[in-house]
Amino acid sequence: MKAELLKSLLLSFLILSPLILTDVKYYLLSALLATVIISIVKISRIERVMKKIIESPSSLISGNFRKELLLKEKGTIGVFVKNINGIAVEIEERLKIVKEEKDNMEAIIRNMSEGLMLIDKRGKIILSNSAINKIFGIESAMEGKTLIETLRNAELMEITGDVVENETTVAKEVEITYPKETYLMVTALPFYSYGIKGKISGVVLTVHDITRIKHLEEIRKDFVANVSHELKTPITAIKGFAETLLEGAIDDRENAYKFLETIKNHSERLNTLVNDLLTLSSIEMRDIKIEKINVNLNNVIDSVFTTLRGKAELKGLYLNKSISQGFQEIYTDKDRLVQILINLVDNGMKFTDHGGVTVGTEWKDGKGILYVDDTGVGIEKRHLSRLGERFYRVDRARSRELGGTGLGLAIVKHLVVAHGWKMEIDSTMGRGTKVKIVIPSLTKI
Repeated sequence: MKAELLKSLLLSFLILSPLILTDVKYYLLSALLATVIISIVKISRIERVMKKIIESPSSLISGNFRKELLLKEKGTIGVFVKNINGIAVEIEERLKIVKEEKDNMEAIIRNMSEGLMLIDKRGKIILSNSAINKIFGIESAMEGKTLIETLRNAELMEITGDVVENETTVAKEVEITYPKETYLMVTALPFYSYGIKGKISGVVLTVHDITRIKHLEEIRKDFVANVSHELKTPITAIKGFAETLLEGAIDDRENAYKFLETIKNHSERLNTLVNDLLTLSSIEMRDIKIEKINVNLNNVIDSVFTTLRGKAELKGLYLNKSISQGFQEIYTDKDRLVQILINLVDNGMKFTDHGGVTVGTEWKDGKGILYVDDTGVGIEKRHLSRLGERFYRVDRARSRELGGTGLGLAIVKHLVVAHGWKMEIDSTMGRGTKVKIVIPSLTKI
């Protein structure tokens, strides 16, 4: 504004000066005024340039990096303008890289199989991934809420509080009951702003589901305890009766015969146990190959019934066969199928006092099902999920009385899986048990 006013005054003076000045003074003053005018023009131009330069950082601050400073200046100002444009491009590229890294990191965190949470020192959740929601059965977003109002777990509150107070890493096993019984390994460690160890900013909480590991550990403990017991019982009996014979009972022919018969029975039990363990081990190690051929199912079932008919007649039980239409042949390993059915039918007879066992086939949802159905005592629902575990027995006393090793159903389960099939068990207390082998690949003829 001042520059415009000055220009107006100078122009007015130039118009009036010839009237009051001599020629020499006029020309000198004209030259001086021309210089002043040129300076004013340059100053005005510099003002416009500086105004645009001042506006440029504001655009950068607002995030408009693509708006270049378009000035056709040369020299020092031109270099300065070029540098500003270069800085804008560089900032944009770096921010793009940072955003990509942030997005990648967030994607990794949110899709981790382990649960992860970032909590500030007041207990407010800064970040959590989908695994946390799944583990704790929470459907809504947790960011912005507190730990106590989302997870409501006293142990987790205690762990995070300990980390904030002592600035130390805490690892602890935690059991939760909702939405289902789950065992978790929780690790909590402090984090600091900008990675500088000083004043704690919050807690990083990682949660790993170890329910399966705990379950396998229980199976291992049960296996060691059971196999020790199963081996020790017959060995103790054999040793005891052998010592009795050596101490003079061998001369008592009547009792000596009974003792030797007992030793023989326990030896056979021990041999059966060892054979079952070796079979199960071979299946698990995949040493046993499944060689499939087309097998006549009627012939296989007849062979199984021939083997077990004597035992069934002793208990007064029937053995029935019920083969549905289009289920005459099955693509399987014949010897392994016989082994599966002998175990299932024999197991069914052990726990059946009246009625009998039926081996049959049926179709369901386009899948072939081979089943063994007994009219025995049945099994409580709480036991069904554990059937097929090594040495697992529903009624331990009766199983031992009947000579079971607790490995038959485990062998069956592994052989079924080795075929690519699936085993399902339905049972009702007092009405019997139905073991179904689902064969998805079977085509109805």
